[in-house]
Amino acid sequence: VSINKLNKKEPELIIYGLNKFCNFVGWRWKNGKIHVKSNVGSYLGANMQGGSILVEGSAENFVGSELENGEILIKSNVQDFVGAPQPGKKVGMTGGTIIIKGTAKDFLGLNMKKGLIYVENDVGDFSCNNMIAGTVIIKKDIGKNFGVGMKRGTVLTNDNSFSKNFFKENGFSASIFYELLNKYIIEKYGIRMFKEKKLIMRYLGDKNIGGMGEIFLKLENLSK
Repeated sequence: VSINKLNKKEPELIIYGLNKFCNFVGWRWKNGKIHVKSNVGSYLGANMQGGSILVEGSAENFVGSELENGEILIKSNVQDFVGAPQPGKKVGMTGGTIIIKGTAKDFLGLNMKKGLIYVENDVGDFSCNNMIAGTVIIKKDIGKNFGVGMKRGTVLTNDNSFSKNFFKENGFSASIFYELLNKYIIEKYGIRMFKEKKLIMRYLGDKNIGGMGEIFLKLENLSK
């Protein structure tokens, strides 16, 4: 581990040689930066309250679990329960941003209450289940049982395989929301998501519980 001083109040920890068995890196992290030059284990940035974490490799389960604030950027893949509650708890992340450049597996955004999750590639099953609020962006494929129990929140995806038994079509939506979100993501993280000045189909659900969660979908509007 090497430590740099970004300024008088913010340290930067550069960590080498971890692996998937090294858990709880960035637990309750509040201030400064953590830069992991390898893979890392579970509970990365769990209960994080501020600052930023960059992982050059992959991470395991419960990335950003109960995240309150701050930013987590992972350049490869993650496993289950991104932004979800910890075992025995009921509320997932309540703020902050998680950027995943690879794939994510099951239960991404479970019980998510606030914040932003972006996944560059595929996600597994049960994503966005029981979502309370917040924003999730998935550029490629979603798995089974997507958005079940969703109460509110916003999901942007280019995969129309989610169940129409859970979500009802609500017409086209103006593009201003996407333009503003796209501008923010480009300026903040250098990621381009959407083609601008387009209309996108809006779905509402989970209609089985009277949910008002939003899924925005139109394949040709998502950049490749």
